[in-house]
Amino acid sequence: MKTTSRSVVSLILLVVFLSACNTINVTGPTIDNTNNNTNNNTNDIHDIGSFTPTPNPSAPVSTPTGGSEVPVNIPANAHAIAEAVPQTYLSKSCDTTYGAASWTYLDSVVLALNKSDPRWGYLIKASGQVSHDVIAYRATSDNIGAWGVDIIIDYCGASKFGWNVIGFDPVAQWTATRF
Repeated sequence: MKTTSRSVVSLILLVVFLSACNTINVTGPTIDNTNNNTNNNTNDIHDIGSFTPTPNPSAPVSTPTGGSEVPVNIPANAHAIAEAVPQTYLSKSCDTTYGAASWTYLDSVVLALNKSDPRWGYLIKASGQVSHDVIAYRATSDNIGAWGVDIIIDYCGASKFGWNVIGFDPVAQWTATRF
């Protein structure tokens, strides 16, 4: 019987203790995290490190076939065409967050530009991958030699439309599709 009485007493003490605990308020520390980012860079070509524009793209450039030709300039209406593409998917263009769906905006811009000029396509980085924020205008008769245009400012950040012609690179690779 003593064991049962002790168990009952222990149980009553436990209930009293737990009841008392319900009246204790525990509050954690207040965290104030402020980011004072002062980065005002609008040239967001982070993923094409090997792109090196030539200072005089109107001079003839060598072609892989041994010839030379003067690079074609970007059409004057291209900026307006790209800007007219609905920016619905622009905020979801970060591949690390949205995966394959992140290409929707870039694909839409390339498609719209291609309707007026089939020289528009994707810029191939030195790694062999397609750039996520820079499109290419094929400026020669080959797939090498292209203008680069950064169209997504603050890629994987605020992701805003931009039209930053970063120049012509005589060895830049261009592709019509990203597949």
